[in-house]
Amino acid sequence: MNMKIAGGLALAAFVAANPALAQSISDGSAGAEIIAPLEIENTADLYFGTIAPSTSTDDVVVVSSDGSRKCGPALVCLTTDHTPATFQVTGEAGYAYTIDLPSEIEITSGNGDTMTVSSFDGSQERGQLRDGTDSFTVGGTLAVAARQAAGQYRGAFTVTVEYN
Repeated sequence: MNMKIAGGLALAAFVAANPALAQSISDGSAGAEIIAPLEIENTADLYFGTIAPSTSTDDVVVVSSDGSRKCGPALVCLTTDHTPATFQVTGEAGYAYTIDLPSEIEITSGNGDTMTVSSFDGSQERGQLRDGTDSFTVGGTLAVAARQAAGQYRGAFTVTVEYN
């Protein structure tokens, strides 16, 4: 066999057996867009006002997210200074977010007596950051026991917002 032919066949066999020589290379790219973090601030507290309990019957006081209050028939709501909680949300303009409210919490007096706040009610379930800000209010239901101990009751609750 001719040496030139044998050498050419060997080179062709080497190129065919080594696919790395037949590959093409391309560069990819990576990227990301970071938006403003979603932040929430409590600007007013949920407050049920001053309440006189019944001597014989448990009842509830409801402060709605629209600011209205309904005092159960066994109670006397003595003041009109009740307020829903107000929250200010900031983030990336044009984005929407969801709101998550607690199911219930306890509020406690300085003497350790407790009452339950439940049925939290938001003025909206979702928000829209049209110009990078939005706000909403939260109401709830306060359970007042018969002969509830006198005192100033306080407690905290957590509201969570999340981009969607």
